[in-house]
Amino acid sequence: MHCKQWIFDMDGTLTDSMVVVWEGAPEALLARFGRTPKADLHETLLTMGMEDGAQYLIREYALPLDRNGYLDVMREVIAQLYEKVELKPGVRDTLARLRAEGARMCVCSNTWSSQCRTVLTRLGIDEYFDFYIEARGAMSKSSPAPFMEALHRLGGTSPAGCAVCEDALYAAQTAHDAGFYLVGIQDTTSAADAPALRRICDQFLPDWTALDWAQA
Repeated sequence: MHCKQWIFDMDGTLTDSMVVVWEGAPEALLARFGRTPKADLHETLLTMGMEDGAQYLIREYALPLDRNGYLDVMREVIAQLYEKVELKPGVRDTLARLRAEGARMCVCSNTWSSQCRTVLTRLGIDEYFDFYIEARGAMSKSSPAPFMEALHRLGGTSPAGCAVCEDALYAAQTAHDAGFYLVGIQDTTSAADAPALRRICDQFLPDWTALDWAQA
């Protein structure tokens, strides 16, 4: 194993929350205001970070909310849905082995850090992560900024020796272009992007039990 720093996305990478939370939350929020989601809602939001998604929903569905009001309601909806979330296969064993081999790890997620910590504490893996980074606004994963900050905070100097683990194509492409070692995780919500992910990832896995440790 040559990667001594590991940066993990949470939703769809560590947890099975893309369907439960990130497809369910916008619909649950819209239902609170009597709005009916459009057929392409999930596909549209999948290409956006949290901030852009919020602006889109407020504008497109004429929600009587400003940014702060939207975030308050969405936090409530998300917190309820996250109670149903579980780890993806092989996550716990992978993190334990990485720790045993001296790797340092963090979470870089679009989801609020406090929510990530709550979920991963409930699931028993918070202890493995040195810190959490919120990939929003100027720190969106459309930019290499959150990955570079994570690398430096983990004590690394070279992206090539740091693994970024993602299920979303746009974030994976950013990490790939910045020179990180890229581990892609298959998820049902990004199935259409699997061919593109496979092309750019150093490893593209059906789940964490398939990680090739000799290559990582």
